[in-house]
Amino acid sequence: MISQIEDLTQILERQVSSFTDIGVVGVSGGVDSAVVASICVAALGKENTWLISMPFDEIDINEFNRRSSILAAALGASHRTIPIGQSSLVLEKEITTALGQQELAQLTRANIRPRVRMNVLYSFSRELEERTGKRARVMGTGHLSEDLIGYDTKGGDALADIFILSDLLKNEVYQLAQFYNVPDEIIKAEPSAGLYPGQTDALELGFTYAELEPATLAVFQALQDGVKREELSPELERFSKIESKSLKFVIDRYKIHYHKHEAPKTVPLREYKELFTSSSDDQPTPKATADRR
Repeated sequence: MISQIEDLTQILERQVSSFTDIGVVGVSGGVDSAVVASICVAALGKENTWLISMPFDEIDINEFNRRSSILAAALGASHRTIPIGQSSLVLEKEITTALGQQELAQLTRANIRPRVRMNVLYSFSRELEERTGKRARVMGTGHLSEDLIGYDTKGGDALADIFILSDLLKNEVYQLAQFYNVPDEIIKAEPSAGLYPGQTDALELGFTYAELEPATLAVFQALQDGVKREELSPELERFSKIESKSLKFVIDRYKIHYHKHEAPKTVPLREYKELFTSSSDDQPTPKATADRR
């Protein structure tokens, strides 16, 4: 629970304003993206905050995007809608054909969408930089309650330039929503990624975020205290007061999905010095490359 919310919001806003000139936020109609958008407006101004809705289907348009439009109107920020239905379905069809299958697994199909959305956000961000000459960055909307258990998509919403809510629990995100006067309809909406009809976070996880909060915070604190990932176990004395079922769930998911938040693995070939020449004369001349953002 946040005890000094004004001080915390000042820290968040300073972090954002020092990190970027323009914030690009993929808005989903949920509380997390609404809070990130609100912080960006407070830190950068509404003229430097771009809200991007990326509907897949009519459910997105009629429910999630409708709430995003309410948010954009309340904030006065620029709001653009870029549908991803056709591009996602084309990818789904091509992958299915390449595998020689009739269809893809439900989760595979669902995860195509956040990866397409991240492509949109980075392309939009790059064009804003080209147009304005300012720093434009993709703002992550993940928070501790999701990130610790890997409840996100690698290459999708697990990717961004900055995650300003990364140390906050879901109930603390709701505190910020109240502070920033996020529209009530968004605050009251059931948490859902909208990946398929009827999907909610609680149904998919088997727990509400509130039920997982004690275990999430306890595991996070253990990691902060230097407990190694492989040493995490429900049997540790420090977890003796945490409900066992939720604790095991959090620890298991953290270990399984940790890779989503790791930097890509590299192979240290330069350790094999005998494989390389040390003469600078043998080095190829570097060629100019395009900005890969």
